[in-house]
This record gives sequence, structure tokens and C-alpha cells, in this order.
Amino acid sequence: MPFPRTAAPRRLLSALVCLLALPFARAQTPALDFYQKSVRPILEEHCFDCHGPEKQKNKLRLDTTLGILKGGESGEPLLLAGHSAESYLLKRVSSTNPKDMMPPKGERLGAAQVQMLREWIDAGGQLPGAQEAAGELRIKTNHWSFQPVKRPLPPALETSFGNNAIDGFVLEKLRQQGLEPSPRAEPRTLIRRLYLVMHGMPPTPAEVEEYVADKRPEAWERLVDRVLASPRYGERWARHWMDVVRYADTDGFERNMERKAGYPYRDYLIEAFNADKPYTQFVKEQLAGDMLGTDRATGFLVAGPYDSVKSGDTNLTLMQRQEELADMVNTTGTAFLGLTMGCARCHNHKFDPILQKDYYAMQAVFAGVQMGERPLREMQDGPTQEAVKRLKALEQSQTSELDALKRKAASVPEPLAAIKGNERPALGAARNEDTFEPREASSIRFTILATSGAEACLDELEVFDTEGRNVALAANGGKASASGTLPGYAIHQLAHLNDGKFGNAHSWIANSKGKGWVQIDFPAKVRIAKVVWGRDRDGHLSDRLVTQYKIEASSEPGQWQQVGSSEGRRIGMSPGGANAFLAKLSPEDAAAARKLQAELLTIKERIAAAEHVAWVGKFAANPGRTHRLYRGEPLQQREAVAPDALSVLGTLGLDVDAPDAQRRMKFAEWVASANNPLASRVLVNRLWHYIFGNGLVDTPSDLGLNGSRPTHPELLDWLADEFVQRGWSVKQMQRLLLLSATFQQGSAPRPDAQKRDADGRLLWRYTPRRLEAEAIRDSMLAVSGALDLKMGGAGFYLMDVVRENVRHYFPKEKYSPEEYRRMVYLFRVRAAQDGVFGAFDCPDGGSVMAKRSRSNTPLQALNLFNSSFVGGQGEILVQRLQAEAGAHSAEQVQLAFRLFYARPPDAYELERSQALIREHGLLSFARALYNTSEFLFVF
Repeated sequence: MPFPRTAAPRRLLSALVCLLALPFARAQTPALDFYQKSVRPILEEHCFDCHGPEKQKNKLRLDTTLGILKGGESGEPLLLAGHSAESYLLKRVSSTNPKDMMPPKGERLGAAQVQMLREWIDAGGQLPGAQEAAGELRIKTNHWSFQPVKRPLPPALETSFGNNAIDGFVLEKLRQQGLEPSPRAEPRTLIRRLYLVMHGMPPTPAEVEEYVADKRPEAWERLVDRVLASPRYGERWARHWMDVVRYADTDGFERNMERKAGYPYRDYLIEAFNADKPYTQFVKEQLAGDMLGTDRATGFLVAGPYDSVKSGDTNLTLMQRQEELADMVNTTGTAFLGLTMGCARCHNHKFDPILQKDYYAMQAVFAGVQMGERPLREMQDGPTQEAVKRLKALEQSQTSELDALKRKAASVPEPLAAIKGNERPALGAARNEDTFEPREASSIRFTILATSGAEACLDELEVFDTEGRNVALAANGGKASASGTLPGYAIHQLAHLNDGKFGNAHSWIANSKGKGWVQIDFPAKVRIAKVVWGRDRDGHLSDRLVTQYKIEASSEPGQWQQVGSSEGRRIGMSPGGANAFLAKLSPEDAAAARKLQAELLTIKERIAAAEHVAWVGKFAANPGRTHRLYRGEPLQQREAVAPDALSVLGTLGLDVDAPDAQRRMKFAEWVASANNPLASRVLVNRLWHYIFGNGLVDTPSDLGLNGSRPTHPELLDWLADEFVQRGWSVKQMQRLLLLSATFQQGSAPRPDAQKRDADGRLLWRYTPRRLEAEAIRDSMLAVSGALDLKMGGAGFYLMDVVRENVRHYFPKEKYSPEEYRRMVYLFRVRAAQDGVFGAFDCPDGGSVMAKRSRSNTPLQALNLFNSSFVGGQGEILVQRLQAEAGAHSAEQVQLAFRLFYARPPDAYELERSQALIREHGLLSFARALYNTSEFLFVF
């Protein structure tokens, strides 16, 4: 009897866990006899034709124990031991729905047969060979990444190439393909490569000359050690990890609110890399740092996008929570395990050995994690705690006063006019209308006398004639003027006042708080009868609302007559609005309430600062049970799932009601275990990827069946084992890679090798590549001398921000020294890119980006040549060249080449550069250098 796909997501089953857990030891033989004599004959009679040894419709086989336990494509558990009513098998044979009933054709099961199946399942659903099938059902896989790491014997090095095991593996693979490695790069190329790869900036001329002059055999080794010990190292490698964990400083989604307290996690990463924290500890702290005294580290869990707009609809709210948990599960799987988990949310993974149950078991691990901020305990001392206590007492006192005013407002009855229904409509943010007797006019003026706070905002000012035509429209000849416009905001311009477009992004804001005027002149006199205006016609925003105004019309210059005003109009606010109560208070009480609100806001900010509040997540001690969801639907709960690891690699052995601390700590220990073959493989492959430009597996976050196979599998496993042997030290592994002859090869192309290995995956040379956006910008600042090396703390902005109920971000067009820090300290905005370097494939933190794309577009060249940032750095560089090299162009060119390329110019370059300076000036020369491939690439 076929079990079609109609009803459920594909999910391999682990119902055997339930079967083996039941106490059938004493009654096992009778139970198995019952199956063999009573149950199997029913299945054989009604099911084996479609689900037997010769045919398995929908991949379901019922003639073997493994087939029954494994289930079919639907993924629903055929058996839930002791729970026949929830078992898919009984549901289908009992169904009367033609789409679901089994068998779909022929004779149905009799009532006695259905009852027999029910009794068998309720009694435990015993099957022959269940214990043996357990091992097979734990998902057998021969895929390389799930196999234990075995340390291979490095090939012997029979040539002068190389001095460590890495070179032996590489040389052996090259020889198998008839290739030879490239000669060692010359010293200036090597030091520049090392600094760009490990620091993201070029070396200084002094550092270059010191290394070139060092003729000791250990000169390279000493240089590598100095580079690894520099604070610049942690900044560079933290930025790589921030790509992996989708870090950004805003929430994303439509509001995209700022996370001004997100940076402590970034600072933790920099410090962790600089301190060479063992990777096992690094993993544990990011998953369970609140239990290890490193609160900042759990910023990993909540670094992703966050939908702060919560729905009143239960299903939507549950779905939002599922999306939050999905982000945690997926990022954890990608970052630490190198696996894509998302497929298993709705069904068993179609390629990797990941059950749907595994997905929800991992979700259960994070069920107690909530997006949000909490105080950093590691940053607090005794005096700080006392100060916080005093501030919280003041907060409670001020809140009580404000609550008293709210109660007073609640006791005020609605105005009598409103009860009778003859009051003018209340003022609202979306749409307000003033009608009057038709009159001839050539201009209309709207004067603002008061607002609900800050500068007034008008979405659109419409003026209608007696025929219903909007004569104020710019398209109809209307010309707008105003008392002034708030500067610095591209979306709030006077032209938006009568452009016919609605919404906050097409509005005007006055330049004075609580007052101002706008005027529209018509192309000819016209009879008008109505004015319509609003703060936000879309109804999303209600701040900056005009609360007192007058409208005047003029038919002759200088002669104005009032045609409308706010007289007799209340301020209408939504019932749930935070300030709705103010409209019912006297002016004195309303002012007192606003003062209390402002004071409370300040107090909360002081508390947050004193407590060192950071966006590192909040935790529920007892999260409750997690259920597997049918097709991932929040309202379609199935069986409860215990927090656990991937079943193919082990189990945590936790109960479904385990506390949050135990869940995350146990899981972190499993991830960081030497027995987990994925942990070490994934990390050493990431290190290789960032150092060589491509991983041994070129899908660094997917080591599953859909990912690439390693080009050098033995080398990868040797490195993974070596990583464990060296105490999970990231710096030691990087040192090993950097000291290899493989890293020190030249990058020159060779036609013979390119024919066989165009991408350089066999490592016959060091493959050149363009620097990432951050390294380009940091290098520009470094060579100009403008770079600010201040470490840590709040990030700098490359965006102007319009702060309303939503946030709007606009790339800056002018830059100051405040923006000259390293780009790892950038306040990174989701769904928005820096106007210059965003074009260089710079991720915005919307999703995991373990491997950046490398595009080549005209916009990149235009940005580097025409942007005000590059122009500004060119001017600063000119000042540096003149100050350090003097007035002679030859010395200026010499210094510039050493800054940009770590080498002096040759005779031709010197001559051509001097000619450029003579003809176009030193600034043009400086800007040209910023656009050269030799500067933008690592060779």
C-alpha cells in the first residue's frame, strides 16, 4: 500500500529510540511472537505488494525491521511506541479520506486487524532485530567528513622544496600530475604578502628594509612570529570570523534598528585571536560563555538579524520565534560543523545524514536563548553595582510618578463634544482635512505653531480646487517654499511636499523645533475648497506631528486670509500609543509627564552604561520542551525532542526538560571534542582558505555531500590531527602554514601548469588575489598615514542615520578623521552598503558569508578613482610625501613605491611617475597609485 508524499516532509525516523526505551526485557519473546504471528501477516496481505522486497513506493519498505523503522519519503514516524493514536501507520490504515487511506485500492483492513495493530503499537511495537537495526538507523554514511580523523604518514621530502609535512603532501600531489612547485618568492614580495594576509595592511618601509637586511636562516621564522604577536593580527582575523557568524550592528528587517551595544562581542573576538585562545575554549565560550565568565562571547548566538516588530497573530509570532531559532541553528551548523542545517527544518536532509529530529534536537539546545541585551558581569565591580542599585531605585521612583499621571489621565472622561459626535475630527498622523467655502487663491500657506515634539514633518500638502483637482502638485505647476528645511537628510526635502508621493521617505522636515511654515504658489488663480495634509500617509510614524497650525490663502501678493486652523481639534493618537494619555492631561501635567519620560530615558541609558549592557542574548533557565514540527509549521507539533547532537556523530544523553545551562554546555563540549571529526577539519580548512585564498575544500561552510571534495584529503586530515595535537592553537597552525615552502612560493604564472591546473588548486604557485574591501580601505589609510589604530569600543559610522520609528541609512559623502579607524570597527549596517567599498563584495551581515564572492565591475574602478574618500586620502598622502621625502619628485616617487608596493621603482617606473607629476601634479600621481593592481592585489 503506497504511502504518498502528500502529507509530510521527508524525514528519516529514529522511532527506535522510543521502542528500545520501553521495559520489554521480560516479555520480549511473547511480544516478538505476537508480531510474527499476528502483525506481519496483516502487513504481508495488505502492504507488501507496494512496500515489499520487489517494490518500494515512496521509498517505504515494510518487510524488514530497518525498513519499518526508517520509514518512507513522507518522514512521518510509522511507529511511536506506546502511542498508537500518533503513529502514522495506524492513521493511514484507519483513515476514511480517499487521499490518505491505505491501501488506496482493494480490500481495506478489517476492524479486528486495525485493533490488532493498535494493540501491538501500544504494547511497544516490538520488532525482530531491533537492536541491530539501531546501529544502521543512526544514519550510516561513508562521506569523508563524517569519518574519524586519521593521521596519515607525511610523504618523505626528497628535494630541497619545503621543510614541513605540508610541503610533502603538496609536492606528492604535484608530482602525480606531472607538475613542480614554483621557486621561492623574493623577500619584498614575501613580507608584503605576509602582512596583507595576516594583518590586512602592508608593512611599513622600515619593516620591509629590516627584514630584507636580515640574512639569518631564521629571518622568516622571526618575522612570522612578530606578525602573529601584533595587535593588528587579532583585528584581521576577527573580521574573518565576523563574516562567518553574520555579524552586523543593526537588526535588519524593515525597522533596521541600531545595536549600539553589539560591539563587545567584536572586541571579544579580537582579544581572543590575539591571545591565541584554544579553539575548544573559543567554541565553548561562544555557545555557553555566560557559564564560563565570558558574557561577551555569547554575542555569537544573537549576532544575526532580528525582527523587532512583533505580530499580534499567534501563528506569526510563533513563526518569528522559529526564524530566530533557525538562525542560531543554521549559523552554529555552518560555523562550527561546516554543514547546512536548513533543509532538515522541514524534512530529513536530502543529501547529508541529518534527520529532521536532529534539527529540532539542536533547536532544543538553543530554546532558552532570546534576542536582546544583558549586563556583562565580567565588567562590573562593587562600586559599579552600588551605582546601578541607586539608579534603579531612582528609576522606580520616577516610574511611580509617571504611572500616577497615567492613572489621572485614565480618569478623565472624553470631551462632551466627542460624545455628542459634533466635535471636529481629531488630528492624526496619517491624514487631516480642512474644508472651507470655495475662494479664489494664487497661494496657500500652512503655518506651524506647535508640534508633538522636535521639528515638524509633513508628508504631503494637497490643495484641491472645486473640481477635486490637486492644484498643489508640482506636476500641475505648484511651487513650494518654506521657512527652512532640516539639513543632512536626503529623504526629507522640500520637493517632497508636493511630489504626489506618500510615506516618510517622501516628506519634508522643518529646521526649527515646533514652528515653521510652508507655502505653495499656483501657476494661476484657482478656486480652492479643501486642504489635506499629514505627517505620514502610510500611518507608520506619528512623531513630529503638527498639533497647532493655521492655513491662509492669498489671491493678491501680501494679502492673506485664514481659511483653516487647529482650533477645536484634539490630538488623536492610537489607543495603544505610548503617549496617548498626554492628550487628556492639563498642559502642566502633560509637561511634567514629558519631563519624567525624558528623565527615565536618561536613567535607563545610565543604567545600561554602568552595567555594561551588551547585545549578547538573554537566557531562560528552563526553556520548556521542544517539539518536532510537521513541515516546520509552528502549530503542527509532533513528538517532544530532547536537546542533542547530530545522531550520526553521537548523543548528549539529555532529558527533554533539561535546563538551559546544561543544554548549551553539553552541546558546546560535544562540538569542541576531539572525537567530533568536523570541528578540527572545518577550522583548519578555514585557516587554509584565508591564508591561501581557497580552502583545501573550496566550500568552507559545507563539508557535506553537496560541498566540494578536498583537493588534498590526506593533508587536510593531517592538519586536523595536528591541530588537536598542538592544543587547538590557531596561531601555531597558522605559523605552520606560513613557514611552509608552499606559502612562500612565487606567484608568477607558468603556461605548463596553467594548462593542467588553471585555478591553482594543486598549489604549484601562490595564487594572486584581490584584497577584500576592508583590507583595501585599511591599506589606503595606512599608506597615507591617516590610519587611527585605536582599538575596541563603539564603532564609527560611514552612514548618516535618520532616526525615527524606523532607521534610514545614507552613505556619507564627506569624511573626517573620526572615520579613519580600521574597518573592523565600522558600525556595520544590514541591507545598506558603504558608498565606496560596498561595491567590493563586502557582506552586510544578513547571512553567513564564509567565502566572499570576487566580482570585477566598472563601479569598483569608478569608486576608487572618483570617490571623495579616495580623493581625501590622496590629499593626505601628498602631504606625507612632501613632508617625508621633500620637494623633489624622485624622492617622492621612491617613498610612494615603498609605501604601496614594499619595493623601490625601477628606472622606467621612476621616469614615467616623474613625468606624471610634472604634467598633472602630485595628487594625480597619488590617486593613480591607489588604483593600481599591484596595490589592490596580494601576490
